[in-house]
This record gives sequence, C-alpha cells and structure tokens, in this order.
Amino acid sequence: MNRNPAEKSASDAWFETLYGDYTVNLETELLRQWLPHLFGYRMVLLGARLPVWDDCTRHGHIRQRIWMNHADAPDQLPCDILSSMSALPIKSDCVDLVVLFHAMDRAEDPRRLIREVERILIPEGRVIVFGFNPYSLFGVWRLLGQRNSLHEMSGHLKVGRRQLKGWLSLLGMEVEKQKYFAYRPPLKKQSALDRVSFMEAGGQKLWPSSGGVYAIQAVKSVATLTPFRPSFQWYRKVSTNGVAAPTTRGIHDDS
Repeated sequence: MNRNPAEKSASDAWFETLYGDYTVNLETELLRQWLPHLFGYRMVLLGARLPVWDDCTRHGHIRQRIWMNHADAPDQLPCDILSSMSALPIKSDCVDLVVLFHAMDRAEDPRRLIREVERILIPEGRVIVFGFNPYSLFGVWRLLGQRNSLHEMSGHLKVGRRQLKGWLSLLGMEVEKQKYFAYRPPLKKQSALDRVSFMEAGGQKLWPSSGGVYAIQAVKSVATLTPFRPSFQWYRKVSTNGVAAPTTRGIHDDS
C-alpha cells in the first residue's frame, strides 16, 4: 500500500530534523561496517524507509529485501508492506537478516516485536537493532522537557540496551556486537552541534554507555543439521491489518 510521500508521520519526520539527520548518518556509517560481514538470501527491514538507509542496505551481500513499516506510519519512500509490528506477515524460519531502524521505539509492544523477529529468522540468522538510549544526554534532555518542540519524540525511549539484551537472551539469541554513539545533546543549530563534536570521541572513552543511540547485532543460536534455502512463498499475501502485501515486484532482488 503506497501513500503520498509527502504524508509522513511525525515520528518519521523527526529523522529529517538536525539531530535526526545527525543520528541517521552515524547509524548508516555503522551499518556500512557491519553489513559486509553478513550473508544470506533474504533481509527484512523494519522502520521508516529513508533514502540513506535504503541505499546503504541495497549494497550489502543480501540482495532480496523487503521493507516494512508501522501500519499507521507512511514513510518517505513507498514501503512494501504496512503492518502491525505485533504480528509480522512473514513465515517462520525463512529470513537471514532483520534490521530494526528504531522500530522498537515506536512499537506498542516492543517485547512482542522482538519475539516476532526471532520467529522469522532462520537458525544462525541475525538481527541488527537501532534504538534510543533512555540513559543518555538525549534521554535527560527529553526528561527535562527540552525537546526542541519535537513532540513527535514523546513515544520514544522505551527500551534500553540492557533490557533488550535480556529479552534476546531469553529467546536464545546471542549478542555478537554492540555499540553506543550519538553523544552530543539535541541542540537546535548546526553551529552549536559542531562546537560539541569533541563529545563523540570523548564519550566513547569516558562514558561509553551514555550515547544517545545504541546498536546491537545478535544471532539466533539454534542448532540445525542441514542448512537449506526455503523454496516456498516467504510472506503472506495480506498483512495482519488488512493491507494488501506487494506482488513479486515488491521484493527487491538487486542481483
């Protein structure tokens, strides 16, 4: 289901603000470091389909991609499926990589979403999660009401890294990589943001767990005897909220 690209939800529009652009660029830089080491056939991307994220993931080794976003959140580029994050319209054990672009920060039930991610991953499949850190300068800034009039952020900062790691462990998933970044406060002007650029390097050394954003890569550690490539249709024809799923043209195979 495609909507007018100009119709963006407030949460998706936040990524076009000064601080949003700053965090997106840092996340893209990290993705470019992690993706070359990941292989497989199918990738699911959850969250706003921003051009920079779309371009970055297109150049990975996994060519077949499908973009999904929240049913009530049209994004900047047409996604393939709009769906509830509590019941992903994808068959179990058929996806090699899932990337969550702050999807947990917007989900009504983040724990149920991560269970859904574990369900659709193949054994030894990976997930990469980007999330806002509640225990950061950004979190404190928001707590004190200094949101720069970004009322759309009120639904964010739900799940911290430690809590997410606990959920992953209960699901039998092992954390392979983790990183904090975005140590600068959400200032209103580019000049002010540039003046505190030293906080990025300083934060990594002095207070590494206080970054505004965290990233986690985890693997589904389930024993399997014979790896195989499923030949069946790997997504349902209709998503859980009644939105029609894409035709085969909705699947991005860049090979």
